[in-house]
Amino acid sequence: MLGAGVAFGSGLKLGAQDTQTAKVVEVKHSKVLQPGRILDPEIVRNMVREGIQNLTGSENPWAQFFSPEDRIGLKISTLGRPLLFTHHELIQAVVDELKEFGIKENNIIVWDRFEKHMIDCEFEFNTTGEGVRCYGTMTTEQLISDRLDKDAVYSSENDNPEKREEGGADSYFSKIFTQECDKIINMPILKDHGLCGVTLSLKNLAYGLCENNARFHGPAHIGPFIADFCALPEVREKVVLHILDGLEACYDRGPRPRNLRSLFAPKTIWLSSDPVALDAVGLKAIQTERKYRAYRTLEEEGRPLDHIELAAKKGVGVSDFDRIKLEKIELS
Repeated sequence: MLGAGVAFGSGLKLGAQDTQTAKVVEVKHSKVLQPGRILDPEIVRNMVREGIQNLTGSENPWAQFFSPEDRIGLKISTLGRPLLFTHHELIQAVVDELKEFGIKENNIIVWDRFEKHMIDCEFEFNTTGEGVRCYGTMTTEQLISDRLDKDAVYSSENDNPEKREEGGADSYFSKIFTQECDKIINMPILKDHGLCGVTLSLKNLAYGLCENNARFHGPAHIGPFIADFCALPEVREKVVLHILDGLEACYDRGPRPRNLRSLFAPKTIWLSSDPVALDAVGLKAIQTERKYRAYRTLEEEGRPLDHIELAAKKGVGVSDFDRIKLEKIELS
């Protein structure tokens, strides 16, 4: 747990990756997405069920991550509003699976950083003692709210001082992360990003769990920040599962696509306990789509992609495809 008065220092310390391996499960269903961008909820849930069982190799897969008494946070992504965000149907499928496992409905929190973004994506807030809870860290006006934990701070001067907010070189964590959840399921969207190439599992954490991080927006700072933040022991221990939403995705003009021409439909979800491996796979999927459409690679466009490799060197996970076991499941 994060302790009172703890300040997390910065400074990337790189070391060679060890010999660990990682498993990523890819689940695809050709009929999950119907005309009009309509998803079949039953198919989505079957995809989640097949994916989590294959990932764990267990008939009781959720028990590999949680106990029925846990409070579970579903960290979604709504930055791509209003066209692209973690699909409601995928969130509901995970909620239904957790409830069936034994998690109390009110111990499930669907959340993101900004409530304004969530409103744009038609999420209905619930802060009561009944039902699945749903809210954001920051208020609708995007002002600092009482949902920030002033005792849990990420400190770094490896940033752009001109973009610092009131916290200066400090970024406060969300209380949802530090105090209200025992475990986190990270649920990003498959999207490209103008500054760091892609915005997948790692970036959804670094730019979603704390505030005052626009100061890292820049080629010299964004990759080291994402890797450094995701390497924090508290983040690695609490975020136990990553489900990458590729039911629909964005191959260009991300992270906030302005029109449907930037979207494509992999009709796929990926699951892993390793965010680096998952992001390596997701990056390849976006690059493949760009090649199919005769677009330049992200590297050719000058977009830095170093955060995945930097996170691997920090021991967050595996980026080497020779040590990533990708299990592909085609449902029909």
